[in-house]
Amino acid sequence: MKLTEKSNEVFEYVKANGGKVSIPELAQALDRTERSVGANVTDLTKKGLAAREKVEVEGAEKPITYVVLTEEGKVFVPSEDEE
Repeated sequence: MKLTEKSNEVFEYVKANGGKVSIPELAQALDRTERSVGANVTDLTKKGLAAREKVEVEGAEKPITYVVLTEEGKVFVPSEDEE
């Protein structure tokens, strides 16, 4: 399975940082908007490589969304071919 350049960027960052990263952290680290990162997370979710996990934070207006690698995502190695 091949990932787009931006989806691969998100995937590699999450994988390199313990398999669970918040969307705001991803956006800041990759110098992109949360909306842009969210689109890549949707792509990874559809491919079964990641899932979203909302965590309620006391005092925060809204929950923080984390990107968590699935079991398949933890062992996935991006390739150039279309499988």
